[in-house]
Amino acid sequence: MSNSNYFLGIMTAIVGLMMLLAAEPMVQVFVIVLGISAVFDGGFTLASVAPLSVDKKFKTQCYIRGAVGIVVGLLCVVLPLKMAQLAWQSMIYVFAFYSIFAALVEIPIALTLQKDGLPVRRLVIQIAASLALAVVLFLLPSSAGFTIIRIGGAILLFAGTVITFLAWKNRDIIADDAIVKDE
Repeated sequence: MSNSNYFLGIMTAIVGLMMLLAAEPMVQVFVIVLGISAVFDGGFTLASVAPLSVDKKFKTQCYIRGAVGIVVGLLCVVLPLKMAQLAWQSMIYVFAFYSIFAALVEIPIALTLQKDGLPVRRLVIQIAASLALAVVLFLLPSSAGFTIIRIGGAILLFAGTVITFLAWKNRDIIADDAIVKDE
């Protein structure tokens, strides 16, 4: 195995350890990552989905969906840096409402694209995932974010340790300027 596997294992373990020991900052990072993904999703809707049809109603729905995604995403990025725990809980609810709104707005978008003969499988999956995410976010108590981050940290720490061990176990053995594969 190459040295990049050592690096991958060690970095994965370090991230896992950080998630275990510093759950609150990692929750903030999680909310920020959700926000960044919402901004990119909104931008994608504005740039790539809106031009797919000439229907004015379709374009309006795409513009609303894209703009709301960008605004909610920016709030998710800015607020956690300002208000810690309150921001976590409020942003989870805002993001849950946004997920429901996005799914509801995407239903007519998907129907219009299907009527025009374009593939809608990705949009249907996105609608289902948005609704599922909203349900999960509404059911989470405020302390659940820390628990989820800690569980993820433990999993990453274990995975990083396993990757590093396997990289060490499967390393090349060098003897007298010859490389012998350990099999």
